[in-house]
Amino acid sequence: INIILTKDNNSYRSFYNALLHEGYRDLAALLQDGIPAISSGNRKSSMDGMTSHGQLKTVLCEGGVPQRPVVFVTRPKLVDAIKEKLYCLGNDPGWVTVYGMAGCGKTVLTAEALRDHQLLKDCFPEGVHWLSVGKQDKAGLLLKLQNLCSRLEHDSTLSQRPPLNIEEAKDRLRLLMLRKYPR
Repeated sequence: INIILTKDNNSYRSFYNALLHEGYRDLAALLQDGIPAISSGNRKSSMDGMTSHGQLKTVLCEGGVPQRPVVFVTRPKLVDAIKEKLYCLGNDPGWVTVYGMAGCGKTVLTAEALRDHQLLKDCFPEGVHWLSVGKQDKAGLLLKLQNLCSRLEHDSTLSQRPPLNIEEAKDRLRLLMLRKYPR
């Protein structure tokens, strides 16, 4: 922690996201109040001016996009198909669904598509917020939805309490997606 505190705000956010996505939710929850805020203007400018691999990696890490696994097999046709579908959305809000059996590589392929600088800049100018749901009980799902609400409301002037139930979380996320993050 002492080393991270000597670094910039991106290091703190990256450490928080790593804890969250590697199964240390209790530790991440302890650090949640100290996460430095990012204004939407700063995020957009960091995407526009992104030139290095390190900056791309920071944007992906902040959004919780999984890192490339140690054992990685390139599947360019499938990655290109995902990119093509994302580009087909144009400027309109929409969904691209990647489906298949458990363990077939859906997450790895989708995360790999997001490592394309131009795709990230064109399709997700405000950054990415990755949410792995999988099989969750209601309490686990509510925790994930609360965390996503918190991440999306980071620059809100109103300090909102976390949603108390799944229905409230779905309603809040629906409004956030429609009004604030249509892309």
